[in-house]
Amino acid sequence: MRQSKFIPILLATSLLALTPVTQASELELLINMLHENGMVSDEQYGRLIAELNQNKQATETEKQQELEARQVMEARLDEATKPPEVEVTTRGGIRVRTTDGEFETRLRGRLMVDAAAHNGNPDLGDGTEIRRARLAWTGRIFHDWSFQLDYDFADGGKLRDSFVSYEGFEDIRLRTGLMEIPFQLQYRTSSSNSQLIERSLLGAFGGDRYIGVMGDIKKQHWSFAAGAFGDTATRKNPINDEGWGLGSRLTVAPINSDGRLLHFGTAVMYRNVDKDASGQQRVVRFSEQPEARVAGRPIVDTGDISNSRSFTRYGAETAVIRGPFSAQAEYVYTAVSRSSASNLGFDGWHLQAGYFLTNDARVYERGEFGAVTPKHQVGQGGIGAWELTLRYSSLDLSDRDIIGGEMDLFNVGVNWFPVPMLRFSANYIDVIKVKDGPNDGQKPRVFLVRSQWAF
Repeated sequence: MRQSKFIPILLATSLLALTPVTQASELELLINMLHENGMVSDEQYGRLIAELNQNKQATETEKQQELEARQVMEARLDEATKPPEVEVTTRGGIRVRTTDGEFETRLRGRLMVDAAAHNGNPDLGDGTEIRRARLAWTGRIFHDWSFQLDYDFADGGKLRDSFVSYEGFEDIRLRTGLMEIPFQLQYRTSSSNSQLIERSLLGAFGGDRYIGVMGDIKKQHWSFAAGAFGDTATRKNPINDEGWGLGSRLTVAPINSDGRLLHFGTAVMYRNVDKDASGQQRVVRFSEQPEARVAGRPIVDTGDISNSRSFTRYGAETAVIRGPFSAQAEYVYTAVSRSSASNLGFDGWHLQAGYFLTNDARVYERGEFGAVTPKHQVGQGGIGAWELTLRYSSLDLSDRDIIGGEMDLFNVGVNWFPVPMLRFSANYIDVIKVKDGPNDGQKPRVFLVRSQWAF
């Protein structure tokens, strides 16, 4: 009988040493059966159960250690393979941003160097000019807030678009600061992306920057912007109230996909003229050069229009893109209200077109034109992007007692984009009519070239 009891005990003890924890419940059932049948004593039963529990704890400890080691290794792998919290890119300027999109800072700029040769009358000086040398610092704060600080170091230095904006609503931006009024397609398109070197003669009626508030919304097929503005950033008149104005622009693009565009737009702006230190209404003046700035001399000029109470500008615009071909046209009418004389009206228009000789096209971005990126870059087996351009512009600054003159000109050019951010352009400008005004009958001709770096 002692031998028959010893054999099951020996078997149970051996199983304790060899059995993994997954079989512990079956072993415990066997020990209980032996104990109930009287084959093991109470003392032996207690010792076997204690050894079984000890074996369970040891095995569970090993598994826990193995699990913890695996978790440490996985954490180290995740740390080694996760993307950096901050990334740096050079596309669209030098940009540093957090990967969660909460914060961003970007440095952008443009450098434009011009050279011009003139002939004909009036006698305009040949020469060179740093047309623009701008640096813009932009950024994002807590995802929904952004800022811009833009300064042009050329021509003595001047603050450009500088504002704070809120972008927490989808496709909507609210801004406050120094901004360009929402007027004219050629001014809503950056000077870096102008199809010809300078904007058209309609520059006499655009490009104003005032301190104010503005909101805009941009969609694929339409856009709208409106704002209220005070005066310029350089105004210094602590005695009288400054001038103020309102402006808005609406565009629709019923066709805007697959290299095809049909765009229409309209805009209006009103400006109440401020007063000088003596309480008199300040003068209003409109003038323009022949689409070149090196000589720095206007050809048509209203001179000072005194006692001007306000002026209102109305604009209409259209544009098309069809593959490598593009065209745009604009018309602007400016009405001037005077306090002690008849009201005045001036107007102008332009029609321009371009055609890429290479497999490239103009880029349209929600109400304005963007930068051209050549598909076949120099240095990568290509010749860059080549574009032929032309424009006819007309401007009339004469009405009633104001004889500022009329000017029509034809501008033809070529653009070469060897790589992104670089552009070289040449324009030939032929003034075909100057009527009335200080330069009546004179028709200057200009050959203008530019090298441009915009990042």
